[in-house]
Amino acid sequence: MRKISLIILLLVICSQFVSAQNCSQFINSINGKKFRYANQNTQGNTIGTMVCNTTKKDASTIAAHIELFDKTSKSMGSGDSEILCTGTSIKVDMKTFIPASSLKQLGSMQMTGDTKYLTYPMNLKAGQKLEDGALTINVANNGQQMGQVLLNINNRKVEKAEKISTKAGSFDCFKITNDVSLNIKMMGMSLPFQIKIIEWFAPKLGRFAKSETYGKDGKLVATTMLEAIN
Repeated sequence: MRKISLIILLLVICSQFVSAQNCSQFINSINGKKFRYANQNTQGNTIGTMVCNTTKKDASTIAAHIELFDKTSKSMGSGDSEILCTGTSIKVDMKTFIPASSLKQLGSMQMTGDTKYLTYPMNLKAGQKLEDGALTINVANNGQQMGQVLLNINNRKVEKAEKISTKAGSFDCFKITNDVSLNIKMMGMSLPFQIKIIEWFAPKLGRFAKSETYGKDGKLVATTMLEAIN
């Protein structure tokens, strides 16, 4: 009996060590990195950029500061999010998934709310269904409540493993489809959007190397590509 108990204890210790090791490798690989993305229209023209600066917060958390720029390099606003590592999965702050065009409409308004995460298991594989996510953000202007942004991401599915090449290099990714429902409620008005996002998620980066946004009619609306990592 003591031998069995010892074996179980050793297995638990080993699993905790592997989880910590997985997180350490992941956190250290993206700590202090600057990710630059190009937002492109359907003609492939760059209509803006997104810059994400990462900083190690603790042994399992990366803080990310994201800033959006228009095609003239004028800032359209910024925000902060987090990426967590549990040892078996990567959890990405859902605020990252609010389309840049929607953030532009909100301008310099302040957005607050509980942090919610989308989960990406470290053992992603084709055909895998992933957990849904829901997020509510309160929007204020100079301290006055103006409305809410409601974000729901459903029907998340891993389509296949695929290598993606961008100006930043080649990345081993998983093509993941997401049905996104976005509702902006402002001053008694409601602006609902139904879109589909296809992302090529790169586990080593803890983020996508490429994403495509499709409208309700199934037509491509915009593409976001990783341009550089510094």
